[in-house]
Amino acid sequence: MDKNKNLDLLLVDDEPDFRRATSTALIRRGFTVSEAASGEEALERIARKRPDFVVLDLKMPGMGGIETLRRLRETDASLPVIILTGHGDVGSAMAGIRLSVADFLQKPVDIDQLAARIRALLRHGEDRPLRERSIREMMVSPAHYPRLYDDQPVTDALSVLRKAFYRPAREGDLSGQVRSALVYDRQENFLGLVRFIDLLKLVLMPFLEDSPYTTYFTGMFLARCKVLGKRSLRELLTENITIEADAPLMQAVHLMVRHSLINLPVMEEGRLAGILRERDVVLEIACNAESL
Repeated sequence: MDKNKNLDLLLVDDEPDFRRATSTALIRRGFTVSEAASGEEALERIARKRPDFVVLDLKMPGMGGIETLRRLRETDASLPVIILTGHGDVGSAMAGIRLSVADFLQKPVDIDQLAARIRALLRHGEDRPLRERSIREMMVSPAHYPRLYDDQPVTDALSVLRKAFYRPAREGDLSGQVRSALVYDRQENFLGLVRFIDLLKLVLMPFLEDSPYTTYFTGMFLARCKVLGKRSLRELLTENITIEADAPLMQAVHLMVRHSLINLPVMEEGRLAGILRERDVVLEIACNAESL
């Protein structure tokens, strides 16, 4: 696309005041804007003259935004479309992703944000469909985590995690400040993760956790640390919460929130394939929420 050419934009919305104000603002920002008051009119205009970009309102009487997009995709699979959506239109948003939208913006829309988003998408050649990253793409290799066996003593886990946590991370190395260790049996079957929180629970005596009428005193913590002794990691393991590599990312988020997990083992064909980390999911949220 000629970067000196005004971008030809089709604005599709059933509200005349919104179309008028938005068109005027976009024209001032260098766009050539045509308008359509309905999905039917939009399809007719696109058939006569293909624009560079379509901004399509989700909620319209008659043919709504999703149906308009569905019919558009029958004849044009690559025309970039931004959907304007209201708060809470999750189902329609998912339908829009399946129908290859370039992005979503929530109404009332900021004109500068809309203009910048359109230019950024076209400038970087990102008129490809909006796509959710997979768990397989986001997980990190198990090799970044220390490995233990279930018959080893808890003191081994404490030693290994202390070293892993304080080990300086080299460029490309994710092992710095690791808070978990992988646990296997001697047949190399993955049994689960030992996390910092599991070690905290080990120090906490059962009656302290269960009773609402607990008295605490100085020295309890130190005494408990001294009696951990040679307890095996097998005693420390809890339910092994895992997810399959091809599962939807939202399922992973649900498991992490429900079980308060900082990382989630990812399985493939019965073997540990990777670790999905809380930090990477949060960074993905931030990336997708950014306007540019």
